[in-house]
Amino acid sequence: MKSTTKKKKSLFRRILKWSGITFLLLLIAIILIPILFKDKLKQLVIDEVNKTLTAKLELDDFDLTLLSTFPNLSVQLHGTRLKGLGDFEGVTLADVKTVRADVGLWDVIKGETISIDAVHLYEPKIDVRVLYDGKANYDIVKPDSLKTKEELEEPSNFALKLKKYSIENAQIRYDDKPGGLYAKIVNLNHEGTGDLTADVIDFETKTTTDELTFEMGGLTYLSKVKTDIVANLLMEFSEKTSKFTLKENTFQLNALKFGVDGFYEMLEKNDNIDLKLNADKATFKEFISLIPAFYKTGYESMVASGSLALNAKVKGILDEKNLPGWDAGIKVSNASIKYPDLPGTIQNIAVVAGSKFAGGSNLDNLTVDVDKFHADFVGNVLDATLKLRNVMTDPALKSTILAKVDLASLGKVVPLAEGEKYNGKLDADISLDGRMSHIEKEQYEQFKALGTLNLKDFNYVSPELSQEVDVKEMVFRFAPQYLALEKLEAKTGNSDFAMNGTIDNYMGYMFRDELLKGKFTLNSNYMDLDELMNIVPATETTETAPAQQPAATGESSGVEIPGNIDFAVNTKINKVKFNGMNASDVNGAVTLKDKVATLNNLNLNAMGGAIGLTGQYNTQNPERPKASFGYNLKELDIQQLVNNFVTVEKLAPIAKHLSGKISSNFNLSTDLTSNLDPILSSVNGLGDLLSSSLNVSGVKALDKIADVTKLKNLNNQTIKNLKAKFKVEDGKVALNPFDIVLGGIKTNVSGTTSLDQSINYDLKMNIPKDKIPQEMVKLVEQAAAKVNSLAPKLNLNVIPNEIPINVNVLGTVTDPKVSTNFKEKLMEASGNMKDALVDAAKDKAKEVVDKTKDSVKAVVNNAVDKGKEELDKKKTEIINAAQKQADNAKAEGKKAADRIRSEADKAYTDAVAAAGSNPLKKKAAETIAQKAKDEAYKKATQTEDEANKRADGIMNKAREEADKLK
Repeated sequence: MKSTTKKKKSLFRRILKWSGITFLLLLIAIILIPILFKDKLKQLVIDEVNKTLTAKLELDDFDLTLLSTFPNLSVQLHGTRLKGLGDFEGVTLADVKTVRADVGLWDVIKGETISIDAVHLYEPKIDVRVLYDGKANYDIVKPDSLKTKEELEEPSNFALKLKKYSIENAQIRYDDKPGGLYAKIVNLNHEGTGDLTADVIDFETKTTTDELTFEMGGLTYLSKVKTDIVANLLMEFSEKTSKFTLKENTFQLNALKFGVDGFYEMLEKNDNIDLKLNADKATFKEFISLIPAFYKTGYESMVASGSLALNAKVKGILDEKNLPGWDAGIKVSNASIKYPDLPGTIQNIAVVAGSKFAGGSNLDNLTVDVDKFHADFVGNVLDATLKLRNVMTDPALKSTILAKVDLASLGKVVPLAEGEKYNGKLDADISLDGRMSHIEKEQYEQFKALGTLNLKDFNYVSPELSQEVDVKEMVFRFAPQYLALEKLEAKTGNSDFAMNGTIDNYMGYMFRDELLKGKFTLNSNYMDLDELMNIVPATETTETAPAQQPAATGESSGVEIPGNIDFAVNTKINKVKFNGMNASDVNGAVTLKDKVATLNNLNLNAMGGAIGLTGQYNTQNPERPKASFGYNLKELDIQQLVNNFVTVEKLAPIAKHLSGKISSNFNLSTDLTSNLDPILSSVNGLGDLLSSSLNVSGVKALDKIADVTKLKNLNNQTIKNLKAKFKVEDGKVALNPFDIVLGGIKTNVSGTTSLDQSINYDLKMNIPKDKIPQEMVKLVEQAAAKVNSLAPKLNLNVIPNEIPINVNVLGTVTDPKVSTNFKEKLMEASGNMKDALVDAAKDKAKEVVDKTKDSVKAVVNNAVDKGKEELDKKKTEIINAAQKQADNAKAEGKKAADRIRSEADKAYTDAVAAAGSNPLKKKAAETIAQKAKDEAYKKATQTEDEANKRADGIMNKAREEADKLK
């Protein structure tokens, strides 16, 4: 017997075989794991946010992937929004296109706490706000007092173990009202790497922004500055301290490059700071790149020379009572700026300035000095000095300002925008020297405040303005106790201005935030407000926020009136144009005081009559300002009023159907949102409306009343001696009951019009017999006569001279719905037939009464309904035919939808069955098949909806055709 030896496969082939199988299984797992665990992780994320935050999370989509981050699992949240609640309702704190977090794969599989190793934000829009009461919309971590017992006891499903994070193309807005801080960042890109779980961390960061704007205390320190920052930090954490030490770093703001050395240490009771600016290599040209006028146009070709020395250091303790010390200064000498394409040079630039503070709690030791500020160009000179001491208790100020500038020469040294032009002479020679206590004690002779600021023959032309601005002359004079605007004569477009006045206590306002008082007089021969309001033409950027800007939700806010000013402006304007309307003899006063702007007795003549206006805008609660408004109108043309003020048509839509002159008094008050929109629930107002004669035409509600009652002459008519009172509350205008005559019919009217144009009115009409259609009268009287001849004792009444009826008008202004009891009242007016029959024939009463009653009722009903039967029959035929078509359309749609659902159910069952018993394959098949089934069901629903929509269209069209039949 011949034996055979089985040849063994080589080890290499076996390794290759099992490696291939392992790789295939791994690839299948990489594909299936995100599918299997997607819903679980999505719910974990939502549960975690709801458990820990007092904000509303919205999430458009959720994805998982292993392919790009293996062996970590990448969680991606698409369209993630955190929306504020309570005081921040309607404000979106964060709107992130995509959030990606890399988490531990085995943590997910095992169901343990999931570690987060990296977080990346793509195109986030961040809107941070701090209200005047200190509430911040970023303070959204739920306190223990608001957590349920289960939330307190349940551990977090996630653990933050970051090694890396990044932010890409972010738009950030920060608005801190009580702190007076505002920052805006456009296109921020930032990344950081380092083991944030360690006690000692070498942390590396890179940051760039296209624009950085920073404001504090009403002053702009950085305006649209481009930044590029590389900062490496050594972060050391212990039980009682946290220390951040700057290692290698480079900061670049526009073209200025510098570094910062030192550390910031957070201790238990205070912070310890030791930071020093390193700008030894900075040049004068780099420094002036921070000035927008120099950086935005022609900076690269500009030639700037001169020496620059910058120094700044901050060192010491920071706590509730103490500030660290600082020493900051700048020195510029022998500097000049020259643009190669311009003939002139800004030269002899010299600056010596600085501020020092030794540290501690006594800010009287703070010093501010500008020993020299000088520049000259093409015959113009600028000089200024400043010395400030003892700023907290008794500020001492010494300052000089000297400026002699021919504004027409600016274009010789600085590039101007195309079409931009300056003309005029600026002459300033101001000297201030003294202490605040000298003014407080009225020792004005000891406080030197002399000089004037004079602007003459000024002209400014810009492509950004629709009109030139001309100032014939402006004179500002300085005195110890006040600043005097002695003269201002200006003109732009068709409008002219003349103004003068004084500003008192300017020193107290500057140094102690005391009340600043001012009184001004404004005169004008002609003011075109339409032109002035459009002096800056609307552009695409002003009308539509660009895509890269932060979320606009709630961003705009009303103007806050400062609390420490008391200004009064008395106005007299001969002629005004506003919204196409011409007014004359405008006079009144505007005051700004205690955070309230008040319009006092502004009177004008317009629209054929006289107008008196009062009002207030109250910002004492800036988050919810208040407004009040009142008017007094005398003999105004109502059509001109409607055409010029859309609010009138909104509150009283019937006004556009009236012509004539009216008089009215009205007072309205409302709370406002921070965007100055009225809060409808807070709107309250009282007013009246008077007219000796008003013509009415085209009111749909009156047309409908005439159609229902068959009464004539209701619409086109004249109302005499109108006297009505109304109130506004809960978003409705309510008319108190008032009497008018409509088409010779005495009518009492009351009801409401909502701001959404829905209406609810009651009309009590006393209809004279001669206004009732004569065919109706004749039939009723013939029926009564016939019954009386059969049963003389009944003595049925003839129709009285007046019949009172009620009319109710609901619906909307454009589509009113009318109901009335006219028919019932007409029948009732012919007498109480049942009682009369009983009184006349007690022995044979019931049979005769019922027969007679039915006879009379039938006659009356036939008389009233005679004109409607044929019309209703035609309408019913149209509706019934349309209903059949609509029912067929719906049935066909349902049949098609049921067929789609049945096929989807079968496909799902077949796909799951085909997967067999393999759990991974079965789970994948279920997931894929479910998606297909969901899409099919969605299509089925859409099919039904479209069929129903077609059916509704058929019925709507039929109703329109039926309604046209009259």
